[in-house]
Amino acid sequence: MNENAEEYKAIIINGINDKGDVDGQINFVGKKDKYDFHVDCLLDYAIEKYPTVQVFKVIPSNCEPDVPVYFLTILNNIVYLNVSGGRNGRRGILFMPDEISPKQKEVLCALSKRYTNINVDIIYNMNFDDGLVYSEEFDCKRGMKFEDVLNDFFNTQYEKKPKS
Repeated sequence: MNENAEEYKAIIINGINDKGDVDGQINFVGKKDKYDFHVDCLLDYAIEKYPTVQVFKVIPSNCEPDVPVYFLTILNNIVYLNVSGGRNGRRGILFMPDEISPKQKEVLCALSKRYTNINVDIIYNMNFDDGLVYSEEFDCKRGMKFEDVLNDFFNTQYEKKPKS
């Protein structure tokens, strides 16, 4: 975990699935000097990592990044998009799968302690219909530490929300 999140478009924390992922493995995806768009690095990662998952091969590269993110979360991956820069400051969007493993939670909490001064929005309860991703966003107070946002999310939404 010596990588700097600021240098990448995304971080993916693998969960438990039938595709051979190592639970809790961290993947830093899309070096900023190589990729201009999140969707491009996400699709490159997904096609290489999951060659038997056909949906990644048919997602158009001009779609919103939440489309490949949705399918990555279906495979129980946690996906963090780095949207820092310009008027956003240091900011990220964290996409949560419906279920996370204890190992993923541990790794995510460790990351949140390492990257303390990043404003993070959390997206969860994602659904896909007619080419669009629908989801809920966790309301948090701006300026909260990443770790505090996660704790609030786990204590108020994620653990208590019935699975649909």
